[in-house]
Amino acid sequence: MIILTLSASLPSLRPPACDSSGSNCIAAHGVQLVVHYIALYLIALGNGGIKPNVSSFGADQFDEHDAKEWKHMPSFFNWFYFIISIGSLVSVTVFVYIQDNVGFGWGFGIPAALMAIAIVVFFAGSSLYRYKLPSGSPLTRIAQVLVAASRKHRVSRPLSKDLLYEEEVSGDIGHTPVKRLPHTHQFRYRI
Repeated sequence: MIILTLSASLPSLRPPACDSSGSNCIAAHGVQLVVHYIALYLIALGNGGIKPNVSSFGADQFDEHDAKEWKHMPSFFNWFYFIISIGSLVSVTVFVYIQDNVGFGWGFGIPAALMAIAIVVFFAGSSLYRYKLPSGSPLTRIAQVLVAASRKHRVSRPLSKDLLYEEEVSGDIGHTPVKRLPHTHQFRYRI
């Protein structure tokens, strides 16, 4: 965001403004384009790294074995997606207005400053966060499910789910056994 703000603010990193008729415009040249595209690619890379992890990290802050905490998780996700929606609304209205009427430097600079504040707040609270260590590759789990499903597609399901075999994973969280594959009734029609 800082590089994008600089590319929109510094005269050497942006092409000159068009004349009043709009017919005499000078296109951006080598260094200007390189800096601009580097900024856009870094933003895309940052979004690709944070977007899939933010909601999971937020869910990790709730103890799934504590009923009081567990019941607050839906509220967290409601607020989480509400704030994301408000941010999207502000970005396509307020910041577009600022870019059109004040300038692109301000239109990119204000979100860059807000991002810097968010990073400071995030790191300031890092001692309070819960960190769950990864318990293997998610691709391995998907492969386990596919192999187990193909091997057992003709096996009849027991009448009681208590008769199903569950293996406890070592390195349990809070000395509570963690189930390798939780039961679900989502795909009962396959049985």
